[in-house]
Amino acid sequence: MKNTIYLVLAMLIVSCSATTTATSQSAAMKKKTLKGTWSLTDIRFIGEEGLYKADLFGIADSPCFKGGEWMFIPNNGTGRFSINGTDRCQEGTHRILWSFYEPGDGSTELQFKLVDAKNKPLSGDKSGYRMIIKSLTETKTVFMVEVDYKGKPFDVELTLDKVSKDVTL
Repeated sequence: MKNTIYLVLAMLIVSCSATTTATSQSAAMKKKTLKGTWSLTDIRFIGEEGLYKADLFGIADSPCFKGGEWMFIPNNGTGRFSINGTDRCQEGTHRILWSFYEPGDGSTELQFKLVDAKNKPLSGDKSGYRMIIKSLTETKTVFMVEVDYKGKPFDVELTLDKVSKDVTL
């Protein structure tokens, strides 16, 4: 009986110490976790079944981002992402300024603006982009981006795997 109680307690402790998600981490911890270089490994469409053309961030169709690299530097909120060149996608690297936004509903969003080499916004207006952080661990993060296709909103889920903690623009 005593061993059973110890086993149950051990299982409870282990289950409570599992990897934390973005909603349970402090902003400083989220920044530390996000720091580094990531590879976009999967793109998934959430919603009604069908074929969609999802233009992400006003740059390219969603498949162009697969295999691209994202890098986040937390101490100054800079970073970049790249698109691999194919016959349908123009290769390129895009610099960003990023931060976290917490809308008050318990979720956390990554917001960013496209910037030039001097970190000046490329857009004259104060527009930018936001992605909901569905999960954030030391090795994997999942963002959700809301897009619109023919007047119907749907979500695109981007899964990134950590490549390294190195951060060099």
